[in-house]
Amino acid sequence: MNNFKIKNNKGFSIIEVVIVCAVISICLFALMSSAGKSIQVSNQSLRQAQATLLIEEGVESIKSIRDNNWTNISGLTNGQKYYLSFNNNWSLSPTASNIDGLFTREVVSSAVYRDSNDNIAESGTLDSGTVKFTVTVHWSKPNGTVSKSLSFYVSNIFN
Repeated sequence: MNNFKIKNNKGFSIIEVVIVCAVISICLFALMSSAGKSIQVSNQSLRQAQATLLIEEGVESIKSIRDNNWTNISGLTNGQKYYLSFNNNWSLSPTASNIDGLFTREVVSSAVYRDSNDNIAESGTLDSGTVKFTVTVHWSKPNGTVSKSLSFYVSNIFN
């Protein structure tokens, strides 16, 4: 004779099945929600990185334009928006251009003034051998437009 008792397992009750389904559903919803947010943050990071690279390219392009001929820099109208284009050489144009159907990069030049100590100042003597540039990249998001910019100075080093 066997001393083992056989238990009769009739299975889960309907309430237990509903509870298990609810827990699984909540877990799946949480995973899907975090995956969606992760993709959104990843896309934002990608756009930020692309904008940074476009700004860096803009800075290098301005230096290249300066290196080719300072009059290409000194002849710009201060405060006007220019857009970079490349056709064997970099150039600035007042015609807007779109990059990859997503980004717009604009360049604005400003006059530079020096004080009596030859430091850059808000007012003073105009420094015709130095120009301040601001490169700005704009792109659209579902809830608006984002901009990232960098300002720097370019001097006529070949004079």
